[in-house]
Formats: sequence, C-alpha cells, structure tokens
Amino acid sequence: MRVALHSAPKGFLKPGPPYDAVELLDLVEKADGLGFKCFQIGPTSSFAKIDGESLRAVFDKYSMERNVHVGGLCDAERFAVSEEEFCKAGKDLRRGIELSKQVSSPLVSFHPSLFKPKHWDERLSSKAKTRFIKLIKEEVRFASDMGIKMALESFCYPPFIFNGLNDFVRFVSSFPSTKLGILLEAGHLYQAGFNLDKAVQTFGDRLLDVHVHDATQQKDFKKATHLPIGKGTIDFSHLVRMLRGVRYEGWLTLEIQGSDREIIESRERLEGLIK
Repeated sequence: MRVALHSAPKGFLKPGPPYDAVELLDLVEKADGLGFKCFQIGPTSSFAKIDGESLRAVFDKYSMERNVHVGGLCDAERFAVSEEEFCKAGKDLRRGIELSKQVSSPLVSFHPSLFKPKHWDERLSSKAKTRFIKLIKEEVRFASDMGIKMALESFCYPPFIFNGLNDFVRFVSSFPSTKLGILLEAGHLYQAGFNLDKAVQTFGDRLLDVHVHDATQQKDFKKATHLPIGKGTIDFSHLVRMLRGVRYEGWLTLEIQGSDREIIESRERLEGLIK
C-alpha cells in the first residue's frame, strides 16, 4: 500500500475551487515537496480547465503515480427522468476518462448520483439505477478500450441511489471485475454507521482505491468527516490489517481538510502503519 494525496484539500492552495491549470501544476509540485509520490486529480469539477499534456510532464518529472477522480455528483431525480442530466453526467465521466488517457492514469473513479435531502424515493432510485447501468456500460467500454479501469465510490446509502452494501455490490458485480471496481470511502461509511470490517470483506478483490480521512459518528457529516488522521475515532491500524487480509495493495488516498503540517503528519501516521 502507498499513501496518496487527493488534490486540492480545502486551504491547501487557496480557500476553495475552481482552480485553473497552473494551480493544479502547483498542487502536484507542492505534494512532491510534502513527500507524496502518489496523487489523485479531482474531483475534476474543481478545475476550470486541465492541461493534460503539461500535467503528465509534471507527474513524470517527479516520478509520481497518478489517477483521476471525477466525483461527478449529479441530481438523481433529474438523472432518472431528464435526458439533459443524463447527458451531462456522461460528459463529465467521459472527460475524466479522456484526462486519464492524457496523463497516463490507469484508473478513473466517480460517484453515484444522489437525491436532494429528504427526497430519496425507492421508485425513482430504481429508475436512476437502471439509467446509471446504461451510462456505465457505455463508459466502461470506452475506458476499457484505452486500458483504463473504473471504480465506483462506495456511497451506498440514501440519499444516494443505493441502499446498503449488498445493493451496492450487486450493482457493481453486474460488470466484469477487470473493468469496474470499487473505491472504498472509509471516512463517510464510518460516519454513516457502517462497519468498515464488513465493507472491506464485502468489497474484497473489487477494491481499487481507498479514500482515507478520520471521522466521528456525529450526525453532521461536514463536521464529522475529512479530519486529519488521529483527530477522529477510526482505528486505522485495524483498517490497514483488514485491507491486508483481502490482499489490497493499492493506495490510501488522503482526503483531509487541514494544514500542511496536518497533511504531513497524517501521511506519516499512515506510512508508519503500513510499515
């Protein structure tokens, strides 16, 4: 396992997105200066424009591994009934796949769609999942032709279109494991009350990436997640052992909101656990 940095944590370069192409290059250089050798670009919506050729050159200069995270949150209700929202989601995902090709990334990850708070609906959720399968089939084929794998982030509870770990895994398992895997979002699953042991075991060899940030189980997810490692209540030593148990050898992608010092300390804590 290697510790990666998810790009543009709040306060890392400036208060918040959108970032321009030059700022993204600065982020990669700064990540190298903080000791990271793996970097996740994303969510792509945070960047007004990305110069893939220049970005690949900077990654190569620092011998840095890279992958792309589309994010791609969209309104599930509109996605279920609107061709416009369906096409927009497809364009966002296609942009991420094309960027992966430009920067020589082997992986692109993305979110499932979600409903607005208090509007989760089983009937619409089913319809959104049906359309989501159609969308992913097209994009999985496109990505596979380019030698790129895709991973769906594990938001598997309302207001997202899935209702639990098993529902989520059934959906992902309808695609070949060589083409579609899972990005385990450890902090958000923990905050939502899921057992991380069960999540790791359920996802198993489908795991292609892991987003890590400390968390508590407070109801307000904005206050309870994206904390520096050690500031919440997740047992990362145990999580690393569980990941070893399913032979996971990928990234622990650090996605915290914190200062440079907190980013470095979080990386060092995780690397100590890995060693």
